[in-house]
Amino acid sequence: MTATGWTAPAFAQDGADETSEGATIIVTGTRRTDRTIADSTVPIDVITSESLQNSGTTETNRLLNQLVPSFNFPQPSLTDGTDSLRPATLRGLSPDQVLVLVNGKRRHLSSLLNLNGSVGRGSSGVDMNTIPPLAIERIEVLRDGASSQYGSDAIAGVINIQLKKREGGRAQVSYGKYITTMEDVAQVASVAPTTTATGDPVIAYTGKDRERRDGGTITFATNVGLPIGESGYFNFTAEYKDRRPTNRSGPDIRRNYAGTGDIRETTFNRYSHRFGDGESKDMNFFFNAGADVGTDWELYSFGSYGVRDANGAGFYRRALDVRNADFANGGQPFYPDGFLPIITSTIHDIAIAGGLRGSAGEWNLDLSVNYGSNRLDYGVESSFNTSLGGLASPRKFEAGGLRSGQTSVNFDAARDLSLGLGDTTLALGAEWRNENYKIVPGQLESYVAGPFAFTNGAAPGSQVFPGFSPTTAIDESRDSFAG
Repeated sequence: MTATGWTAPAFAQDGADETSEGATIIVTGTRRTDRTIADSTVPIDVITSESLQNSGTTETNRLLNQLVPSFNFPQPSLTDGTDSLRPATLRGLSPDQVLVLVNGKRRHLSSLLNLNGSVGRGSSGVDMNTIPPLAIERIEVLRDGASSQYGSDAIAGVINIQLKKREGGRAQVSYGKYITTMEDVAQVASVAPTTTATGDPVIAYTGKDRERRDGGTITFATNVGLPIGESGYFNFTAEYKDRRPTNRSGPDIRRNYAGTGDIRETTFNRYSHRFGDGESKDMNFFFNAGADVGTDWELYSFGSYGVRDANGAGFYRRALDVRNADFANGGQPFYPDGFLPIITSTIHDIAIAGGLRGSAGEWNLDLSVNYGSNRLDYGVESSFNTSLGGLASPRKFEAGGLRSGQTSVNFDAARDLSLGLGDTTLALGAEWRNENYKIVPGQLESYVAGPFAFTNGAAPGSQVFPGFSPTTAIDESRDSFAG
């Protein structure tokens, strides 16, 4: 696979780093404020904004996949909502065992619980693709487990994303696509119906591998940094991304229509399945702001809003499939040529954090409030509820949704001690966190068992993704305290 693209920076150029890589001050894996990469006692990868811009991709997860060897961003297909909100892993462990921080504060999890045998099954991870690369100053990746300092959420490690504070601006436009030769996937030349016992058609091939040109992605992004007073800052990033779907499926050589010798077999599109990236349209906004209060204190705030409209395909239902039978019409095919059901996902992601930090005597203090929420609404298109029959069933469904939220209040205090034992730091802290989760039922037709339920194996609910029913709906929350 190859990809092509171009970028066009505009406005003032971002300032160069003032320190060499080994002298970069880090904040991950240590309580000290003067620790550098060179003298860190734990292995930390630091990825600068320049490295991000030179990577050739515009998704944060894909960037990390390229630049951090222990980071893995699989791209599953045919996995319902996971097609639209994909999990990432560190050191081969579960997505929820990686602690993701933004400016040192915990980033909220997504509302999607990964299922269907995908990577991270049974867990929820952080959707880092809601963070535009243009908003990032650097990324610090602690590759060892850090549960002793950060808790059990950091068994796999810690990813700390530091947002830009710098003044100036930058705009970026990029476009890329895949040009792929699918080896051992032959192009179909012709199809002839047959009256053999199986009824499967006779397929002739061109002898050439199939070629695909798809997955075109265009991205518009801009970053602007403005001063506030003498030492304050306000940095804002906006990003829009439009990604077209990819398809790496081969031809379906099975019989599509009931009976044998059906002439329609000769014109049916054998590339009826879709296996690959789904279609996605993303819009993300990020801000990072701070202002001094007196000589030793700073008020700070940062936050984001993102929305994604995406879809993924299910397995193609052939015309002769019982899942395509209209039992209200004698079992005739509801879709004459079969159908490819589509699962749509609309995702809203919101985060806001703010606090006051500074020093009092020998102590470094930080009091903060952090809120984040993720909302996923499912839809199903080009489908129907077989158990209702053709006339009673819609072709498009609202299948319900998932909601998750997190609110935390933190107080941290740390100071350096001189005990004659080398670098020694005393750290104290307290946290209250509230987490909530909600499952919202879909419309009645998306989950109901109609009069033809289980007739010849017909399952109730909308094909490919039955909606959430009121019996599965929940609205639960929990509080936790630590200190």
